[in-house]
Amino acid sequence: MERHKKTIFTRHLFIDLAKECGLNAAIFEQLGSGRDTEIVVDNDTLKMLVKLQEQFAQLEEMGDNEYRGFYIELPRPTQEEWGDCEASIADGEYESTEEYLRDWELSNPRETVWYHVSSARYRENRTIQFTDRKHSYFTIANYSRYINRVGNNFPNEWQRDFLAKLTLYFHKLIDTIIQDPEEFNDYVANHLPYQQRDGKIARKEFNRIEPRFKIEVEDETTAIKALEDSVCKNFGRPLDTMTIRSYCKYYRIAHEAYGRYFERFDTTRKIRTLPNGVPLELQDVAYYNMVKFCDLQDKYALDSETDFNKFASDHYGELGLLRLNILASDFDSPGWRIIVSNSYSAYVDVAVEVATALYKSGAPLEIHDAAKLLRILKEKDHVKLIPYTFHDYMGHHEEGTVYQLPWEYECMDSEENVLSLKQYHDIISLAEWDEIEKVNIDKNEVVSKL
Repeated sequence: MERHKKTIFTRHLFIDLAKECGLNAAIFEQLGSGRDTEIVVDNDTLKMLVKLQEQFAQLEEMGDNEYRGFYIELPRPTQEEWGDCEASIADGEYESTEEYLRDWELSNPRETVWYHVSSARYRENRTIQFTDRKHSYFTIANYSRYINRVGNNFPNEWQRDFLAKLTLYFHKLIDTIIQDPEEFNDYVANHLPYQQRDGKIARKEFNRIEPRFKIEVEDETTAIKALEDSVCKNFGRPLDTMTIRSYCKYYRIAHEAYGRYFERFDTTRKIRTLPNGVPLELQDVAYYNMVKFCDLQDKYALDSETDFNKFASDHYGELGLLRLNILASDFDSPGWRIIVSNSYSAYVDVAVEVATALYKSGAPLEIHDAAKLLRILKEKDHVKLIPYTFHDYMGHHEEGTVYQLPWEYECMDSEENVLSLKQYHDIISLAEWDEIEKVNIDKNEVVSKL
């Protein structure tokens, strides 16, 4: 005999359940406005956290530290929940009800908002975290993850009320999920917005859908030759020694190529020029001093390899703030090579432009991730689709670059928008999407509650 009547998961079920428990997306947005907000519980509120995690324990563990996670769908606030229209008009914030409603619609463009919730426990440390896979909104825990930081910014009365609502909500939701976890998993798989998923699309298709996405360089023929040489470990004849004066020559070549790249997009960009009267033999060093705001000749012997090794530390070879570095190394072979090392896939084109300039100068050049960069230029790889692209390090994924889809409602047939609605649907239809994590019942835990 079934414990409960089977429930069919629909958007209205989630909306009705959230409203029944007094929850909506505005509460979560308010909590997450400071990003990664902590609610640290104790005493009575700790009991609520324990009770909340007991609800999650009815599901199978999905990872270390008793990890369990799944997606929830919350409704946007109603016009009344969002604010007091009459009071706002009286205060002069709005001139009419129509203006108030337009602002409500603009501020809450999606009828429902999806969040990911996860529960974990390590020894005595308990955590429940809420994110939208783009940002960490807030965490409920019985400890603070930050040294010397007060995590609890909310009065206990507010905490208890909010935790009581969450406990009721998850009690009802998980009770519904365990009736038919496959139905729940199917609903999430069919309705979770693509902006919150991981996937990939062939670069050639990606560039065909929107040609502006294509990564282009000025001299593609030479760029490909430079990358092919690095793939084949044909780095050129290494230098017998490396000095600050010699290194600064290559840094200047790289930095000037870096500057030319950005001049294409910003015609007002200031072009660096050396002051008059700098001797020819010091011009490369003077250029480095100008870029890095230092005075190398006062601290080091410019023609000493020993002093180069003292100098070559920290971010000595970084171009701008892109984590694009020009390094000199004798690490794994006799002699010295100039190395182009690019961290972020977001700056593939500028990295290739810099590498090409160094290659043309005859530098003994090694390009890190050359095989990956070569596949990108030849459109033989994939673009990784992810919810959030901040700190996208090239070595963290097989795909060459990443892309963060806009929300569907943001796509319009306008040159001001990155994608039209048709382009958006073309991308999501051609992409290969990763499987979304699925919940299963912990049968032992459920039976113990019967």
